Amino acid sequence: MSDEKAYQQLGRLKSTLREREARLDEVEKRLAALETSTAVQFGRLVAGAARNPRRGKRLPKELYRLWRKRNAPVSAGGSSGGGVQPDRVERPENRLLVAGPCEGLIIAGVLAPHTVALLAEHAKVVPLYPHDAAIVLDRADVDMLVVDASAGEPGGPWAYLGVPGMHDRDLALHELRQIAAARSLPLVLWGGTPPATLASLPWDATITAPGRLAEVLEPAR
Repeated sequence: MSDEKAYQQLGRLKSTLREREARLDEVEKRLAALETSTAVQFGRLVAGAARNPRRGKRLPKELYRLWRKRNAPVSAGGSSGGGVQPDRVERPENRLLVAGPCEGLIIAGVLAPHTVALLAEHAKVVPLYPHDAAIVLDRADVDMLVVDASAGEPGGPWAYLGVPGMHDRDLALHELRQIAAARSLPLVLWGGTPPATLASLPWDATITAPGRLAEVLEPAR
């Protein structure tokens, strides 16, 4: 093959590759737009209420919130690299997107590892992690947000939460509290000796016994 023909073939291959990359980018944008569409979010809310009848009491408020956001601009573009951002990929084990019904208590938690194991004996637990906590809480079908007084202990995913000067942890928790308030999820502080920065925040309940978690929802039933 002559050099001229080789360069022509190389040019055609590059052109085909650019075309396929452009198509892939367009598909990713359309998928992102679909995931954030009102119709899909409506379906998720209704399906969540159907799986757990307790959720039905909050369904009207969540649907009204969705209606208020229906005309908000949606960015379908990806990052500068044109791909899907890794921290936005769904992890089924944390999203609790199960096909069957779940009639028990479901909690989202800012928890120390040992607390996850303890509460898992009494409820379905969706652990929250600082890098994607807001995304998970906004989408997961849960009954309450539980913040562990010992979550800030060294070695856990929320290490140094409640320690003065750790602004990233404080901001992450603040965003979670805002999402919980918008979804009418009870805010529960778990543990008997919280740091002052957590103790000073308003909570719907402070609980030290796992069996009392379900009592938080009693007035809403």
